[in-house]
Amino acid sequence: MHDKTETLFYAAVGPMAALLLGAGFTPLRGLTPASNFTFAFLVLTIVAGELGGGWAAVTTALASALSLDFFLTRPYLKLAIQDKDDLIAFAGLTVCGLVAAAFAARRGEGIRARRQLRLLRSVLGRLDQATPLESRVAAALDECLERLPVAGLRVRDMQDRVIARVGRTSSARSTVRLDLDLLQAEPALSLPLDGALIPLAMENYQVGWLEVWGAGARSGLDPRQTLAAVAHALAAVLAASPRAVGV
Repeated sequence: MHDKTETLFYAAVGPMAALLLGAGFTPLRGLTPASNFTFAFLVLTIVAGELGGGWAAVTTALASALSLDFFLTRPYLKLAIQDKDDLIAFAGLTVCGLVAAAFAARRGEGIRARRQLRLLRSVLGRLDQATPLESRVAAALDECLERLPVAGLRVRDMQDRVIARVGRTSSARSTVRLDLDLLQAEPALSLPLDGALIPLAMENYQVGWLEVWGAGARSGLDPRQTLAAVAHALAAVLAASPRAVGV
């Protein structure tokens, strides 16, 4: 599951869980103050932030506060609060939930970085196998197709021979060229749906092309930096292969 898909998933599931949690506590609302329910909502917010990042934590925190108000504070089933203690519980849950969301956002950056690192390790492991060049490159591209926001990938050598391809690719050669510096530095850059050419080079000596087709969503900077690192690894493998460079 891509990072963006995971974020959207947990940003939707978290609020739904908060509403179900509030409804589930309704048989107990007359037995204990509303403030005692806030701990369960805080745990839910922390879990949502751990799994889905900052936005999932924010949506869950806000939904939790509304769920507490609607289901567990008087007047029940209304977005109003008549008791001062319940108002304090509502405000405390909102503030604590947003604080947890802020920490989840910072933690989410580390989680994304670790995911990209795991992908790079996996790609390098595929490329280092003692198998034919085509199968190694195809296995590495499969890893990228599964974990990066791309629809298709293709590697060509300098004789225009296709070494490997995965996903949705076009029979025509892409015409848009993306330099690695641009790929790693431009925050708002999106990978073209019609494909783009990324040069594969070692020490200013080009050994092939990586063609990539975007998946339709804006690609974040982290995945594109990972794709650039994959391009460097592919260039090293092609440079070491006489068959790929035509030596």
